[in-house]
Amino acid sequence: MKPSLCWILVPLALLAACGGTPTENQAEDPANAAVAPGPMLGGVDLSTPLQIRPVEGRDWALDLAPGRILYQPEGGKQMPFYPVSPRLEQAAAVYPTQTPDGEAVTITLRPAQCAEGSTLAAEVRIGAATLKGCAHKMTVEQVHREMYNEALALPYDAGNNASSD
Repeated sequence: MKPSLCWILVPLALLAACGGTPTENQAEDPANAAVAPGPMLGGVDLSTPLQIRPVEGRDWALDLAPGRILYQPEGGKQMPFYPVSPRLEQAAAVYPTQTPDGEAVTITLRPAQCAEGSTLAAEVRIGAATLKGCAHKMTVEQVHREMYNEALALPYDAGNNASSD
């Protein structure tokens, strides 16, 4: 007995229907969705990593990135500040945070021409001290290098953090 043409074409039609069709509007496809920019200040996306460096004089640095604020004082040990999101107030971005010891820290960014092409001027208040600098965009490679260097700076604990009492 010969199979009818119908029995051959029906499974093929069903298989073709299972393939799905591409989304007509590529923007609606979640796989093609672009990451929305964060709050903007002076043409700078504040959800991207920034590094604040002094305009002149003392050598310090402050890395400002989502989920991470790290201060490196001149000749001192790196100090993390509690990560906070910026508050946009009167043409400025303000990061009210604190040191691990509870000392108040306020980081303020304002649109302004600054050293080396930076478009954001920065003021960092740590307790009574005020530091002035410029915020520069950091590349992903710079962030990875700094995180790698931080990991290397941590002491190796062969006991896997187990106390040896």
